This record gives sequence, C-alpha cells and structure tokens, in this order.
Amino acid sequence: MNTKHKTHSLPKLAIVIHTEEEFDWNGGFYRSNTQVTHGKELIKFCDQLITLGAKITFALDYAFVNSKEGKMVIKHFLPQMNTNVEFATHCHPWVNPPFNDEVTNNGDKESPIEEVNSYPGNLSKELEFEKIRVLTQAITVITKQQPTTYLAGRYGIGKNTASILKTLGYTVDLSISPFVDFSHQKGPDFSNYNNKTFLNNTITNIPHTSGFVSYMPALSRYLNNSPSNFKKLNASLLGKILFKLLGVKRHRLSPEGFTLAEMKGVTKALLQTNTENLIFSFHSPSVKLGLTPYVTEQQPLNDFYQNTFNYITWYKENISTEICITSAILKPK
Repeated sequence: MNTKHKTHSLPKLAIVIHTEEEFDWNGGFYRSNTQVTHGKELIKFCDQLITLGAKITFALDYAFVNSKEGKMVIKHFLPQMNTNVEFATHCHPWVNPPFNDEVTNNGDKESPIEEVNSYPGNLSKELEFEKIRVLTQAITVITKQQPTTYLAGRYGIGKNTASILKTLGYTVDLSISPFVDFSHQKGPDFSNYNNKTFLNNTITNIPHTSGFVSYMPALSRYLNNSPSNFKKLNASLLGKILFKLLGVKRHRLSPEGFTLAEMKGVTKALLQTNTENLIFSFHSPSVKLGLTPYVTEQQPLNDFYQNTFNYITWYKENISTEICITSAILKPK
C-alpha cells in the first residue's frame, strides 16, 4: 500500500557517491594512495540501484578517473549520462595535481601532506583553482561533457571555493555537512548550517543530508529548523539532560554507519521541516569488503548493501518517486 507522507512539498532525492581511490582513513594523506580495485563491485552495485529506479551522481576524484578500473566504471555508465547518471567533481588535494608546491612536498609520494592541506578550501586560491581546473578537464576529456556539480574532498570548501566554481562553470556544490564542525581537524565549521538549499555567488548549495531525531517530533523539528536552537539547548545542563531523556541523536542519510531504521527516521524528521532536497551518500570503496571502516567484516558489508536497496525501495514507495541526478534539482518540479 502506498503511504506517501503529506508535506507542503515533497523533496527531491539525490544519490551521491564519493567516487574515489582506496586508502587507510587513519593512515595519513599520501600522493601514492591511488589504487582502485572496486570497479567491478561498483558497477554491479550501481546497476542494481538503477534497476530499483535510482539515479546516481558519481563525484569523481583524480585518482579514480585516471585508474584502469575507474575508467571502466565511467565507460560502463557513459550511455546513461544525463538520464540515470551524472559525473561530478570530487577534489582530493593529496592525489590531485599540480604537485610542484610545498603543500604536497614538491611531489614527494612517500611523505604525507599536513592534515590542514587535505581540505582543498584551505589551499591558496591559486592552488585550489588549479587543482579543480585540472580535475574538471580530466573528467571532461573522458566523459565528453564538462561537470557542473562539485563536492570538495572531506567537505573541505573555503572562502574562495564559490568564486572558483563560478569561474569554472559550476552551478551546484554538495560540500556542506550540516551541524558538523571539522575545525578540530583544521577543516570547515558547518555548525551554523542546516539542510536548507541556498544560493551563494550563483552556486546552488545542497547540503549532505544530516539531521536530528528524537522521541518527540516537535523537538526534532525545533532542532532541525535552526542550528542555533541546538546550540542554545546543548549549552545548558538542562538541555543535555533533555536530549538524553528524549533520545536526541544526529543521523546522516547514509548506509555507512547508519541502519535502515535510522535513515528512515532522519528522512521523516526532515520531511516535517519542508526540506527541499535530500542527499543519500556513501564512499565508493564501501562496496567491497575491507576497503573502508564501515565494511571491515562480511556482515556489515551485507548490511550496507541491503540497507541501501531497502531504503531506495522504501523511499519510492512511501515518500516520493522523484529521485534525480543533482544537476536536475535545479529544474522546476
């Protein structure tokens, strides 16, 4: 039975894959980390998603685009470009040329770059521009179409990113991670953002979906509507006690580390705030056993697959049939 939720406006859902190389997430950022061995698994997984009615945005980084298996994946999905598939840009500075600079140790593959420089938005304007330009060109050459959607590696946008994207012809940025502060890692602070889509210097910013859930729907709405609401309550002892008693938690719309029930829960919570767009996201290496911290054993890998397929099916049957590539979000409903 179709039990679609009634809201003022049903959101559009985009499935965004951080399509990248394989590396030890706790082992530093090395230029030599360019291996891609999960191409066949990614093709099979995404073919199943498309069969379920999904549309996919592949946010490609330089190492993936220039790998043998990465090129195989792109070639496989090229015939579906602009319909079921979009190829976007995903900048990992440590594997993305140019390398003739101090940030990447003058091209030294054996030394890790400093964490501050793993966020592309922390680089100089000239270097951030050049890295994104080079990657844009690489994607354009292999797909025969210039990408218009951008996702910064590690969500690392900075003060110059929007103007750089505008200059390079981009229209959409997916880099914001709502309610999250990465400043302890020398990254950006998104604690003042929620899931609202907004325009910045002609760039449409669509945040990666993340929101609060609780036993009390009214409290969930209150927290998700404004980051300041969460900060105000969380700053007091009474607020912290209230959060614990009412089961307040923040969930991402991702099968990496979150259950099907949790993904459904955050979706329902955000529907009550009239969120316009939802992003379901994960990292491409998670489709293969042992390549990310989320799939270190067979059961978590099985859960990752099943929860993804079940969520897409549930969303189409109960929320909305409108699943689209990110560039289509700009088009009127």
